[in-house]
Amino acid sequence: MRGKALLFVLTLLAGRNLGLAQADSPHASNAVFLELLGNGGVYSLNYERLVNDHLALRVGYGTWTDSTIFGPSYEREARSMPVSASYLFGPGKRKLEIGGGITFGHHENREGKSSFRSLTAIVGYRTQPVGRGYLFRVGVTPFYSLDSGSAAYPDPGFTFSAGVSFGYRF
Repeated sequence: MRGKALLFVLTLLAGRNLGLAQADSPHASNAVFLELLGNGGVYSLNYERLVNDHLALRVGYGTWTDSTIFGPSYEREARSMPVSASYLFGPGKRKLEIGGGITFGHHENREGKSSFRSLTAIVGYRTQPVGRGYLFRVGVTPFYSLDSGSAAYPDPGFTFSAGVSFGYRF
């Protein structure tokens, strides 16, 4: 089931002439960005597709160990895949971003391996040119884990998070 959902999202993101998109739009429809401490966990590399001037679809991948932040005594290794949709409010290059999605992944430590699913939200600010160029995002990116116990990521229930992104639109 998860594989079919990923294939569907990737097909949407890769589509060149979606029904909602304008064929001759001067806007850059694609972006790649590095997100730190956001929906992908510690960090993630992401691809985003603007379907129209207001709707952005995103998929990413992140991998890290807890020792990246907390030092060598922590040995949990994690991989994540954030998938989200955002609505962009405002004209021009400065926008309010509101969205949500799900982060899939798995982590492994001394006790074993487990998969996780966490609902995610995005409430933030972004600045981006109309055409090609830089992309900067910053915002609140809370998680709600659909798992319990040691399988939960980042923790069981609600976890507050914030993130910042730097990238390029093309």
